[in-house]
Amino acid sequence: MNFLLAEMLFEDKRYGAASDEYERTAYGYPRHAKSAEAGYAALLAYSRQEKGLQGTELSNVQQRAIDSSLRFAGAHPADARTPGVLTNTAERLYALHEYARAATVAQRVLEIKPPVPADMRRTAWTVIAHTEFDRGAYDRAEVAYQQVLTLTDVKAATRAALTERLAASVYKQGEQARKNNQQREAVGHFLRVALVAPAAAIRATAEYDAAAVLIALKDWSAAAGVLEAFRRNYPKHALQAEIPGKLAVCYLEGGQPLKAATEFEAMASGGKDVKFSREALWQAAELYEKAGHEKNAVAAYERYVKQHPSPLESAIEARYRLATYSKKSGQPARHLAWTREIVEADRKGGRERTDRTRYLGAISSLVLVEPQEESYRQVRLVEPLKKNLKVKKERMQALLDAYGQVSDYGVAEVATAAAYRTAELYTDFSRALIGSQRPKGLSPDELEQYNVLLEEQAYPFEEKAIEVHEINARRVSNGVYDQWVKNSFAALSKLRPVRYAKAEKGEGVIRALR
Repeated sequence: MNFLLAEMLFEDKRYGAASDEYERTAYGYPRHAKSAEAGYAALLAYSRQEKGLQGTELSNVQQRAIDSSLRFAGAHPADARTPGVLTNTAERLYALHEYARAATVAQRVLEIKPPVPADMRRTAWTVIAHTEFDRGAYDRAEVAYQQVLTLTDVKAATRAALTERLAASVYKQGEQARKNNQQREAVGHFLRVALVAPAAAIRATAEYDAAAVLIALKDWSAAAGVLEAFRRNYPKHALQAEIPGKLAVCYLEGGQPLKAATEFEAMASGGKDVKFSREALWQAAELYEKAGHEKNAVAAYERYVKQHPSPLESAIEARYRLATYSKKSGQPARHLAWTREIVEADRKGGRERTDRTRYLGAISSLVLVEPQEESYRQVRLVEPLKKNLKVKKERMQALLDAYGQVSDYGVAEVATAAAYRTAELYTDFSRALIGSQRPKGLSPDELEQYNVLLEEQAYPFEEKAIEVHEINARRVSNGVYDQWVKNSFAALSKLRPVRYAKAEKGEGVIRALR
């Protein structure tokens, strides 16, 4: 009679009252033939009742329905409808964010013997997987998602989303390990994403994070390998812009300067920050030098000069290195061209000039004088003597002016060189006069008189040479004693042996006084 009352109430759409009477029929009497029927009917009544409710009322009915479902399953474990009831209850509990109860009910579904159908097991594993993931138990979530995928058809629409969740559960384990300072374990989890879910969207991020952790561990070789794979596998990924910088660090620290240089050059090409690009290109050039790849270094320095004329000091330094390479590789024309650029750039540098730019300008100016000196020495004092003497004098004067300009830089090392060469120039001219070709047809007396006149003409130049050498030698009192000062002492010991032949002893005294 109680069951019939419940049925009538259900037919009259009085579902709340019907569910009460069904439950009374199912559980308020000793077990009878209608117990299971009434218990299940109560669940149907709750389901109909929920459709018209909202807010607190709906929540209350949902809780009552869940309690009723669990009561039904407990009272009738062998009933064919129990697996379905438990499965549905697990889903509902998860939807209500009651994760612990949801996982417990889902586990009951999996423990039913014989096993429930595949679709119910898939649902139960899904609830467990989601629940464990939401609770942060990512290792258990991974196991559960693996089970879900095993029970999911390869063509199912849900498979892709489930795979992403599996990948995320592995990735999250990596994050946890990293947070707990278990860096090697973190790397293992990050790289494992590719194994469990090769097509997952999060795979790229996981591998990038693995590289970052390896860099922090200073495992340069392993980090470089991961980054190289990232570059190959994800050419359009947003993080590609970060790869050259990280690879450069790995190669640099791992003792691979050539590879590092390539990465720095790539950064210089792609950077929007001018300062960053400039520094990256300079680093690339220096690393090419270190790796012994002079051709690449030259190309990088040439590019640097073209793209970054400022700051002046670095631009002049780049030209100086290019000049050095040109000389080393037997390209005199290019060597002189770069040398001229150094002098010109420093001359026009204005306030950007530094001690370094002046120094490079000075030594480059000294280099530019060399062709003039060669031109001077090519003039021999032979017939027509008057013409050649005039040319040689003019070239000597031009050379003296050039050495004077070099000295004006105020760079001690260059000033001493210019002074020594100036003195040697006077000496050379003096000797050239003495050794000049004698006019033909002179008698012995005329020849003797001619030689006396030549010596009188040559003597002032020798005296001038001595004077300049002495000026150079006196630089010792100012603490300057470089190779050019030594050379001046050596020259003086020959030009004025009585006074300077003991220069080496003087040097020893000077050193002792220091």
